Amino acid sequence: MCRVCLEDKPIKPLPCCKKAVCEECLKVYLSAQVQLGQVEIKCPITECFEFLEETTVVYNLTHEDSIKYKYFLELGRIDSSTKPCPQCKHFTTFKKKGHIPTPSRSESKYKIQCPTCQFVWCFKCHSPWHEGVNCKEYKKGDKLLRHWASEIEHGQRNAQKCPKCKIHIQRTEGCDHMTCSQCNTNFCYRCGERYRQLRFFGDHTSNLSIFGCKYRYLPERPHLRRLVRGSVCAGKLFIAPLIMVLGLALGAIAVVIVEEIKTYWNLISGRTRNQTQHLAPQPVLLSDMLYCLKQVFICISYLLPL
Repeated sequence: MCRVCLEDKPIKPLPCCKKAVCEECLKVYLSAQVQLGQVEIKCPITECFEFLEETTVVYNLTHEDSIKYKYFLELGRIDSSTKPCPQCKHFTTFKKKGHIPTPSRSESKYKIQCPTCQFVWCFKCHSPWHEGVNCKEYKKGDKLLRHWASEIEHGQRNAQKCPKCKIHIQRTEGCDHMTCSQCNTNFCYRCGERYRQLRFFGDHTSNLSIFGCKYRYLPERPHLRRLVRGSVCAGKLFIAPLIMVLGLALGAIAVVIVEEIKTYWNLISGRTRNQTQHLAPQPVLLSDMLYCLKQVFICISYLLPL
């Protein structure tokens, strides 16, 4: 039986912990981890804290996911002298003595032409090649981009930066919930924060949740907003154990009531079948039910102190 889906399928023990996982569950898990950009992938079994071997991961990935995984591996192993092409991700190692077409300009030595896609880019700032503009001036242009993105037009920002990959995204229509096409991160267009949620504590759309958007509740009074949301969170942390205990107590009471009713109902039915004379059922049933309720209240009185 597969330890993940709990179904009877052809299984293969994992090399790290020898636990049984079916091929379908393993492939789905590995594909999801690669989409998140994970290089060191943990074993899907919660009791195992080992990382899966590279050969195991590559063997169970599709061709497309395998390419991504190998790229992430290569990206994690390189040093500062090797960078990927911004367009095709081909890795290039910078040589200080080469790539100097115009010695008069010191930064021209960082001009790289990718041998795979012929894209020309700057090795120093990892941006498209900026002819006649040094990296510092080019970054000033990036500051202008950030300033333009923060300006409000037509009731919204011109663009919002993804909190993970930092790429600017412009919304043309729809709600505030955005999904980055670069890294699949879910974030809010209004405040730029990631979407987070926790059961019982709310999500980014909740006004009183600690994960809520700052523009949804008291945007002009941030200190009061944090105080209110923090108080609500603390209250939930205090109430949650009480609700759990109350739920367990009510469940126990319900079980006792049902069992008592079943016991005395069976007693009444058996006694009625064994009678040789026909008796009026109503007085007997009423007295037995009163006795049943009396026993139930006695059980409840014992459970209430708990």
